[in-house]
Amino acid sequence: MAMYSNLVESLQLMIETSLSEINTSLPGTVVSYDAPKNRAVVRPSLPRRLASEESLPAPQIVEVPVTFHSSGGGNASFTMPLKPGDPVTLHFQQRSLEIWLSGSTTMPDDPRQFDLSDCIATPGGGHTGTVAHPENVVLKFGNANLTLFPDGKIVIGNSNANITMDAGGVMTIHGQSIKINTPANSFTLETHRHSQGPDGRGDAEANTNPPLAGS
Repeated sequence: MAMYSNLVESLQLMIETSLSEINTSLPGTVVSYDAPKNRAVVRPSLPRRLASEESLPAPQIVEVPVTFHSSGGGNASFTMPLKPGDPVTLHFQQRSLEIWLSGSTTMPDDPRQFDLSDCIATPGGGHTGTVAHPENVVLKFGNANLTLFPDGKIVIGNSNANITMDAGGVMTIHGQSIKINTPANSFTLETHRHSQGPDGRGDAEANTNPPLAGS
């Protein structure tokens, strides 16, 4: 029995030692981000636990590719600026990424597996303080926000937002009614009327007064 127990303990120790060298996924933080190259320097948020039960501080990992949520498919992308200290989720790959990052899909020439250096970072995760809306889809950036409602309603900005729509071609707006509200006036675009201008003219070149409220 003693020999059996020693064998089991030896196997358990061997398995635990092997598992301690395998990296899968960890929360991390951005140390720096190179937007044109889409590469980041990151650091895992948790230290490594050694087989001796000692703790080893997490190292910085350089040249880490960043993959944004829902980006790269169908020639579409969604990105965000990354700053030092921003949370990311680190995914450690099964094989070496060096050749793949150079644009090739040939067999990796390095046999390493689940190594810290073969990491991809996805923004998000960690303690961001972000709370999801229970019903609506909300996109926020600083003081700007876009809210999508299940019934199709869309709200852009807030009471202090300045919205600029820049179209190089023709801008077409379809709607049963277009209403404009300002602190000084409120009118419906397709039915609004102007009072006669101060120059007393009524032709197409007349300088008219502002739209009549409620028109």
